[in-house]
Amino acid sequence: MSLASTHIALLGLGSQSTLFYLETLNAKYNALHGEYHTFPCILFNVDFNTLNPFLPQQFDTLIPALKAHLEACFILPIRSVLIPNITLHETYDRGLLQFPIIHPLKLLVDRLTAEGVTAVTLFGSAYTMNSPYIRSYLTPLGITVHTPEANALTAIDALRQALYAGHATETAIADYKRFIVTYSKTTKVVIACTELSMLYSQILELPAVIDLALLQIEAALALSE
Repeated sequence: MSLASTHIALLGLGSQSTLFYLETLNAKYNALHGEYHTFPCILFNVDFNTLNPFLPQQFDTLIPALKAHLEACFILPIRSVLIPNITLHETYDRGLLQFPIIHPLKLLVDRLTAEGVTAVTLFGSAYTMNSPYIRSYLTPLGITVHTPEANALTAIDALRQALYAGHATETAIADYKRFIVTYSKTTKVVIACTELSMLYSQILELPAVIDLALLQIEAALALSE
């Protein structure tokens, strides 16, 4: 296999989410291939502080910064890039950037369309849950996008921040699981935050959700074959 035809780049951003993507890619790739196989990729680590202070909406700064990181990344022999930050894809779209990336919202559209889903509830940051960004992908398809009620929204956003800082409590995680059970009774729950994705191993027995980070990871695994 040639390097150029097989490798995907993982854009290293926040340490927690980047590590989650890398470990999950390795675990799933090994489950597929056995022995000592690990996922063939190039980690292109950037200083997250060049992006994070300007998220989610300071696009005048974010667009040129993201473009510069991706231009540098594509000097390497890669075929596509994983961006382990769901919110940053709005920057990608607003900048009309044309780099080959594994885009979670396009994957979500494909999944919801294939499953005939007509309503979803977003779990993510407060910004993501209230933003028109994901809705702009789904409402033209006739998919209704719901926001959790105020108490749930506040708790989910607080859990996201606690996970990023590494001090989430068992009580907060239990509440989060309860929210998933409640909202999945009437809609699909879409996990649109990489910090929340880090809990995926703890919610496998709960009603089905669609996790955007895992959609990206599964697409990266398929591209690597």
